[in-house]
Amino acid sequence: MLAGHTMSLIADLWTLQEIDVALDAHRASLADAESRLDEPEALAAARAHADACASALHEARSAQRDLEREADDIRAKVGPLETKLYGGSIRNPKELAGLQADIDQLKRHISSIEDRDLEALAAVEAAESDARAAAAERDVLQAAWDAEREELAERIAGLRLEAAEEDGRRREQAALVSTDVLKMYDRLRAAHGGRALARLDRNLCTGCRISLPTNLVTRARGGGALVHCPNCERILVA
Repeated sequence: MLAGHTMSLIADLWTLQEIDVALDAHRASLADAESRLDEPEALAAARAHADACASALHEARSAQRDLEREADDIRAKVGPLETKLYGGSIRNPKELAGLQADIDQLKRHISSIEDRDLEALAAVEAAESDARAAAAERDVLQAAWDAEREELAERIAGLRLEAAEEDGRRREQAALVSTDVLKMYDRLRAAHGGRALARLDRNLCTGCRISLPTNLVTRARGGGALVHCPNCERILVA
């Protein structure tokens, strides 16, 4: 009866270990999937670049509009002066010459602003091109991330469900084992990467691959008691 009880216990522990290994794998996959929910650095960088390009475009357009307004303001001053110059109300040659000089100076200023305006328009076009390219890159990365995030959400939901089912199986299986044996099993699992039991391969412990004494192998195969590997302490399974 003792041998039969021990063999049943080993079978229960082996089943528990298989459940735990599967549960560990599900939890590792779940943690990996959840860790990838953070927005990719490439997308964050592309968004920041697109925002910077949009801001540069806004500034370029604002600067160009300021030049146009400045030119319009000066043109608005030239018109009345030319009307005054050619209207006949002023006959003094010196005053007329001074008025003409003022008009010429304003027109030179307008010409200078128009030159700067052409440069500003070219800067606007370049900024528009940069902004379009940056926005396109951002949108491509965003679309790819949206699709990946949707897949991750579905995978996470599936993994959580599978982990919950495995956890339920784990509780049911663990209930078949005594508290003392379960504590020992959990301690060995923690010490050996999730595997508290190791199969015998002839006279080898498959956990640590050492050769075992014949009498120990015989005891393990007899099933009269739990037998541990003297090197790694795992429970030996014949």
